[in-house]
Amino acid sequence: MTPTRRDGGRWLVATTEYAGLTAYTGGIGTHYAGLAPALVAAGAQVDLLVVAPGPLLSDRAPGGVHLLASAAVPGSGVAALSRRAHVVASAARRGRYDRVFLPEWGALGARLPARAPVLTNLATSTALQNAVAGFTPASFGWRQGTVQVVQSFLETRQIRRSAGLIAISTAMADRTRRTLGEVPPLRVVPNTVDVAQVRRLAGAGPTPTWWPGAAGPVILFVGRLERRKGVLTATEAFARVAAAHPDVQLVLAGASGDARFEPDRDELLCAVPPAARSRVHLVGHLSAEQLHPCVRAATLVLCPSVWEGFGNAALEARAIGAPVVVTRGSGFDDFCTDGRDALVVDPGDVGELARAVTRLLAEPALRERLGRAAATSADDYAPERVAPLLLDAADELLGALTGRTYGATSPRPR
Repeated sequence: MTPTRRDGGRWLVATTEYAGLTAYTGGIGTHYAGLAPALVAAGAQVDLLVVAPGPLLSDRAPGGVHLLASAAVPGSGVAALSRRAHVVASAARRGRYDRVFLPEWGALGARLPARAPVLTNLATSTALQNAVAGFTPASFGWRQGTVQVVQSFLETRQIRRSAGLIAISTAMADRTRRTLGEVPPLRVVPNTVDVAQVRRLAGAGPTPTWWPGAAGPVILFVGRLERRKGVLTATEAFARVAAAHPDVQLVLAGASGDARFEPDRDELLCAVPPAARSRVHLVGHLSAEQLHPCVRAATLVLCPSVWEGFGNAALEARAIGAPVVVTRGSGFDDFCTDGRDALVVDPGDVGELARAVTRLLAEPALRERLGRAAATSADDYAPERVAPLLLDAADELLGALTGRTYGATSPRPR
């Protein structure tokens, strides 16, 4: 069904990652790549500013989104943070925008004035990411630790100076309020994934040649190989399951984390009995074209994060109809219900995770029922359904469009 068009105003959307335009796209990148064209379809004009560390893969954005030209801003230090914020502030001044939408990560809006119509998307933050992982700035050494402190300060400054906040989940909203106390007006608008595209890619091709599916049931872990994503919990749970299921395989699909802090291949394999180590497959980061056929073929999917702002990987797996196991107490709670469309366990509980996996391996009917319900509910997070929610939230937080905009004095284009 074609979405109802309205005057959604003129938006500047700024980000460091965007699927199809940047080499790395995590949750923010896939979310924005689905959301921005849907905003256009719903009646907004969208200028996209991608302030990436390297050159973009394309000079065009699909779906009627206008890609602003900008130079790459390399580096990860304080100077790079400042340059990226300057690029965003300059673009906002040159345009004539009703809404400026950008995540808190990287503090891209740190140099925007308080009068700007800034909606900060609460997706993650330096402080939150480190808290979940158990790190402090001192963990990174004095130089990088200083960057962490400055970035966290600027992200908090951006949040407090925003005209409104858009949290990606109820858990993110609650955690922000607990951490920062009084904050600007806030609404919850979920992340989106391009459900139709995910399903198309899942059915578009075969699994990779290394896929171990012919050898037995496959447990697929999706996420960066970091403690905060629960990769150690997943590996230790697999060790228990493997003892009773000598043919079960584990595929760990995700990029490795910082080698100074995160488990490497040897540490992960040490959690598994020697006889089962050949059944653990570390395949690194997979593109969407590679990953989604694997999700389709997997017996079940694990997303056992310690804490998750939302959980795009789990939502994509659900869109394909995979039975998923997730953790309670964070962003998964907004779209996963234990026993109805997922199995939900406590974060870090190896025994409970192993029991959930064992149950799914033993009950094909349960896997089918959970996957079917998950696929149905995933439709609610398609871009064309989420974009109108964001437009409504923007109107509630910033007021209805009046023609008064921030930026250059030229008339707003129609």
